[in-house]
Amino acid sequence: MQELRKYSYCKANIILAVIQAAVFAVCLVSGDKIYTAGECVTDLVIEGQQYWRLFTSIFLHAGFSHLGSNLLVQVLMGNAVERNLGAVRYVILYLFSGIAGNIVSVLYDYAGGINTYSVGSSGAVFGVMGALIILILRGRKKLRSGSSLLVRAGFAVFYAVYSGFRNPYTDNAAHLGGLAAGVLLGLILTIGMQEPDLQDLR
Repeated sequence: MQELRKYSYCKANIILAVIQAAVFAVCLVSGDKIYTAGECVTDLVIEGQQYWRLFTSIFLHAGFSHLGSNLLVQVLMGNAVERNLGAVRYVILYLFSGIAGNIVSVLYDYAGGINTYSVGSSGAVFGVMGALIILILRGRKKLRSGSSLLVRAGFAVFYAVYSGFRNPYTDNAAHLGGLAAGVLLGLILTIGMQEPDLQDLR
């Protein structure tokens, strides 16, 4: 029961994950219609001023593996982040990181003369990872002696970024933009907060 009780503090994260899965299921039925209307397309955002795509594309995924990998990281890392920030601030972190990642992606592609599209919650997930690093740094005094949590979390972020650069189809600009937004928001949203509780991280 104690293990289950901690999930009562991360309802927003679970709801966001369920929404992601539900939207993907609807997309499987509806075909390309939702993707066409909501994916983040460089020229349509900048020249067409279809700014809603910066938001809607966060909830679209290219396939099962794309969705699954994002949700896995989101659930594993996001629960601890929400438990410390609270539901409202966690949702702000998630959405703003996703939008920030898409903005960086669009600007990067536009500056390079590239018109491409992107979908996925990777920017938001990287934002969660960035905020988690801030929480660990703020709560490091509470970690047990010899804990490698900060090193492991840092390596996880590094590996995620590195893996993205090895895959030519990965939107690395969105990843880095989301990560930077997560770190910044992590610093802002934890102002005045007591030392974070990292008890469900080992």
